[in-house]
Amino acid sequence: MAKTLAPKLPPNVDPTKMELAYGRGAVLKLISGLTDSDLFHRQQSLVYLCELIHNPENVAQGLSLKLVSKLTKMVDDADLAIRQKSTECLCIIAGIASGRASLVECSSPLALSKLFEDGDLLVRQNAHETLRRVTCQQSGVDCVLSYGLLPIIVSKAPMEKLSVQVPILDTLHNLIRLGKAPWIPRDALESQAMNMLTKLIHMETVTAVKVAASGCIMSLSFYPSAKRIACDIDTIPGLIKLLSDRKAAVRAAAAGALMSITIECDAKRMMVRENAVHILMSLLNDKSESVLLNTIKTITNCAEDYRGRFQLHACLKKLDALKDSQNDMIAEASKRAIEVITWRP
Repeated sequence: MAKTLAPKLPPNVDPTKMELAYGRGAVLKLISGLTDSDLFHRQQSLVYLCELIHNPENVAQGLSLKLVSKLTKMVDDADLAIRQKSTECLCIIAGIASGRASLVECSSPLALSKLFEDGDLLVRQNAHETLRRVTCQQSGVDCVLSYGLLPIIVSKAPMEKLSVQVPILDTLHNLIRLGKAPWIPRDALESQAMNMLTKLIHMETVTAVKVAASGCIMSLSFYPSAKRIACDIDTIPGLIKLLSDRKAAVRAAAAGALMSITIECDAKRMMVRENAVHILMSLLNDKSESVLLNTIKTITNCAEDYRGRFQLHACLKKLDALKDSQNDMIAEASKRAIEVITWRP
């Protein structure tokens, strides 16, 4: 893996021994070198630029010199080193707000999407990490969705290497969470995102993937149509299994997804049938506040089903103790849960 992800630097180019122009002239000279007819000169300019643009002041100067536009034109170059370093530069630039705005203005997400099939893992990783950063803000989400890239992103998630899979899922989460009509939830549902995410949570995989996939399910399940799909496939059993994961972040994410889905009446009934109510009650002893909060809210949803309400009477003492929690959200959620469990028609 380490060897695969090592950038293919041109010979005799050492970023630690750069001889550059003084002050602001360095960035200007390197950017002018990006359009040089000599391949080695272009490679050298990119390698040095990658080092310099870690400084936000250099990024600001580069943006004023249309650096993003030049880099965007280079991402599909036939030379591997050019593709690796140009995508790395864009990834670094996407780390600041003004850089993300410039990427959107230059339609960089569309150009980067053409690299999803690139044979080099590092190029694909840079491309997806850049999209993850761009979609952290609304304009980036609107840009990606307007180009119809969500179905492509969904299709790539299950087949990629772990180092690429996580930023893909983070990007998908951003798109679902911040996306608006007409793209969301239409594009996500038509591309069968819920089915793909359900397969991921059933797989034996790393914590980051479980958390990211559960987060996507949670955000998507805010839409009623997605809740119904989750009830029709094996989404709920998969999330129930994750409630027993040894990692608190996974338990919290799974409980959050179930909290979102169990607004649906069929989901409440399914939770009771799958014996998930007892698992939820056991999580009231969890040390993680995130797990506690999401669990209590899920319990409140399940208590609206009369069979779930009957079983949940066993945890009233624990919920009563949680009313005195120093965390105001947990205390308030516990009060609400007790009201629902003890309600009588």
